[in-house]
Amino acid sequence: MPISRIAPTGSVVDLVVPAALGALRWYGSTRFTGPRLARHFFLAPAGEHQVIPRKLLPGAREQRIPMRGYDAVLFEAADRSDAALALVGPFHEATTWFGGPAPGPRGIDNLISTFRFTDAAGGASLVPASDLLVRQSGVSVIGRSDHALVSVREAAEALPSLPEWAGLAVAGGELWRTGRALEPAVASLVADTAHAWRYLLAGPSAVTDVVLLGPESGRPAIGLAEDAVVAALSALTARWTR
Repeated sequence: MPISRIAPTGSVVDLVVPAALGALRWYGSTRFTGPRLARHFFLAPAGEHQVIPRKLLPGAREQRIPMRGYDAVLFEAADRSDAALALVGPFHEATTWFGGPAPGPRGIDNLISTFRFTDAAGGASLVPASDLLVRQSGVSVIGRSDHALVSVREAAEALPSLPEWAGLAVAGGELWRTGRALEPAVASLVADTAHAWRYLLAGPSAVTDVVLLGPESGRPAIGLAEDAVVAALSALTARWTR
């Protein structure tokens, strides 16, 4: 099925996803580095930050800062052992963790002003307010379903991670399979099945990484033979447009 998503950089990612991968919920990830800055944000559907005070930081203090088009929500554990900042729009949110106490009010204001968060139904972008000093990297668009995990990156950033040998020529580019890093006891659950592999599809502008979730994740096997999986993934395409 054709899908169009907005990447964290604001780029447009157009995909054709085989039905065998299931109904995907969309996420994203990106990193920022600069003077006195090293921060990772995870983007998710709006509302997922509510798990922070409910389960991750029970009893956390919460501060909501209204912004134009979104709210900045700061959570801090009661013992100040950890804290998180979520930029929450009507459709999506972007969350970063501090691994310790939250910065003070001036630090939070400076952090928020470092980025520009723009939300839309097709995805959210989070970019530096100025790219003169802040570098953005590690950008991915991530789809999750009960059956699969799909991660898409821009080809220029992902190509160094591809296998050195030639892949299978398919409509969307070249397709490889590589072994997954699983503990031996877990690997034995999926030996000689499609769940033992990661599948990589490299096209002209995007690289897509597909993992089929099965017994190693407490889920039933996908019920497709290896050749059927390859046939399904041969229909997968991804295009990344800046």
